Amino acid sequence: MALVTVRQAMKLTGKARSSLYRDMAKGRVSYRSEVDGSRCIDTSELIRVYGELIRDETSSRDTRRPESETGNEVIQELVSEIKMLRDEVAGLRVEMQEMRRLEHKPEPSLSTVSTKWWQRWRRISK
Repeated sequence: MALVTVRQAMKLTGKARSSLYRDMAKGRVSYRSEVDGSRCIDTSELIRVYGELIRDETSSRDTRRPESETGNEVIQELVSEIKMLRDEVAGLRVEMQEMRRLEHKPEPSLSTVSTKWWQRWRRISK
């Protein structure tokens, strides 16, 4: 049978990691040590000690839809979203142009001639 890691054995048996290591330490479950120090357990050992393994329900069912059905729906949704975003961008551009037109720009003052403070009384009297 196949060799599985401790993490995979946890999923297959429904047992906790500590339970698996405890059973390995007591010799109830035989294992093989890998080069990197990890432990691998044969699935036949898991069946012998813990009984029937838990099956992964999602792998046995076919949950995929036909490609043409999902592909067309996704494409249509994306196209409609792109159109909506383009309309929004166009509206924001128009709004931005209107804001620029309404912006207040003060006209430059006509009297740019500056006089010194002591010369101001001469202009008033003349």
